[in-house]
Amino acid sequence: MHYLWSGLLYSFAQPAMILILPRIAAKAGQPALYSTFYICILAGIILGALIAGKMKARIITVGWAWTISAIPLILMLFSLKNMVLLCILLFLFGPATSIHNVLAESVIQTSTADNYLGRVLTTIRTFANIGGPVSSVVSGIILDHVGEKFIIVLCASLIIIGGTNILLAIPKKTN
Repeated sequence: MHYLWSGLLYSFAQPAMILILPRIAAKAGQPALYSTFYICILAGIILGALIAGKMKARIITVGWAWTISAIPLILMLFSLKNMVLLCILLFLFGPATSIHNVLAESVIQTSTADNYLGRVLTTIRTFANIGGPVSSVVSGIILDHVGEKFIIVLCASLIIIGGTNILLAIPKKTN
C-alpha cells in the first residue's frame, strides 16, 4: 500500500520535471539541449537498470534510492544556468530513479502471491498513470505563473515524501 501512494506522488513529479526541460533549453537559447537532457536521463536510467540487476531487492533499498533521487533535483535549483552541470544532474537522476523502479517491481513480484500479482501490478500502474495528465496541466499553469524553480522544489518534495513513505513500510523488528 505504501508503494501505491508513493507511486502516485511520483507520477505527479515525473511529468512536471519533463515539462520544465524544454523551457530551460529555450531560456538557455539552445533548444537542441532538450534532446541532450533526455539522452542524459536515458543514459542514467540504463546505468541504473544495470546496477539494480546486481542489487538485492529490499524495501529499505527502494526507499533510500527513491529519496536519494531527489538530491539531483535539489541541486538543479543552483545550476539552471549551467547546462553542463544540469546535464550531469539529469544523468544522476536516472540511476536513482531506475534503481528504485526496478527494485520496487522485484519486491512486489516476490512478496505478492501469484494469484494476486496481476491485479496488484495493474492497480499500481493505473494509479501511476493518473498523475501524468493531471500533473502536466497543473504544472504547465504553475510553470507559466511561478517558474521552474517552484516546480523543481515541488517535485523534489513529492519524491522525498514518497521515499519516506516507502521507508515507513519497512517491517519493524520485534524482540
